[in-house]
Amino acid sequence: MYYSQCVLNSIKPVNPYLLHKIIWQLFPDQGDEKRSFLFRVENLGQNGVQHILLQSSDEPHPANGELVLLNTPKKVQFNGIINGASYRFLLRANPTKRIKDSGGKTTNQGKVRVPIIDEDEIIAWLSRQFESIADIKEVSLARQDLLYFRKDKGNQNHVGKIQTVTYSGILTVIEAKSLVNKMIEGIGPAKAFGCGLLTLAKI
Repeated sequence: MYYSQCVLNSIKPVNPYLLHKIIWQLFPDQGDEKRSFLFRVENLGQNGVQHILLQSSDEPHPANGELVLLNTPKKVQFNGIINGASYRFLLRANPTKRIKDSGGKTTNQGKVRVPIIDEDEIIAWLSRQFESIADIKEVSLARQDLLYFRKDKGNQNHVGKIQTVTYSGILTVIEAKSLVNKMIEGIGPAKAFGCGLLTLAKI
């Protein structure tokens, strides 16, 4: 696994879906394969240069354009994560739940995905992601943001928004292998919008 620091030279916050497409340019050999990276904008919502943390299974390569790799990607092994160890964690996620669609939608068992707003439910959502994997000792909601995005589909523009939550706290590992799998796969939906990247720091 590789970790990279990138910057995107932009005078204003970038459409997060467009940013995902820009990051693809760092992996010219992947073509249309399944995404093998997660990312997080560290200064989300701020004007100016966008600082991005990138986690990828393949080594990224410099590309022409606005996105710049700041340093040589760092190759990381996760075998240092062990049962019983405690770490500080940071995660930006898109906590959601499914509810019955009052509009009569018939797909997905007639349910739609909606953001979780209640703070207690937001924390409960996080606990479910780590069930039997890690024990959340401390957690705080560092910030909550609405991300607006635009997708171009042919001649149509689809505009939408997602609710993101940035969690920080302390966890103790219960099942290291499962936790590593979570880190590789990402946590929750909206990974194409900069959600799901879990980072740990030793205490």
